[in-house]
Amino acid sequence: MSIELANLTDKLISVSDFSQGKAGKIFSDVAENNKEYIVLKNNQPTAVVISIQEYKKTQEKILKLEKFLEKIENFELVKLAEKRSKNKTITFEKLLEDEGFSLEQLEALSEKVEFE
Repeated sequence: MSIELANLTDKLISVSDFSQGKAGKIFSDVAENNKEYIVLKNNQPTAVVISIQEYKKTQEKILKLEKFLEKIENFELVKLAEKRSKNKTITFEKLLEDEGFSLEQLEALSEKVEFE
């Protein structure tokens, strides 16, 4: 059995253990030893018990990652805007002409469309 699997099985605890008076020991172990537990209900993982310190560290990491991802998205948007600003632009009328439409055809078509 690998060390990772052995470590994982040490973290598994049944929800019924909480009702059998082991909750105090579990919470003490979490608080004092910074241990974490995966709670099983009907042999399925349903929750994780971690210390407040670990929870706070995780929340701080999430905030940092969200800010970092936002900066990456902004950087990508700026690059896209710069790329598009270098492209030659055309007028709406030229776009219609290139696509084989006239402004009159577009106006006639818009009169046939009904909005409810």
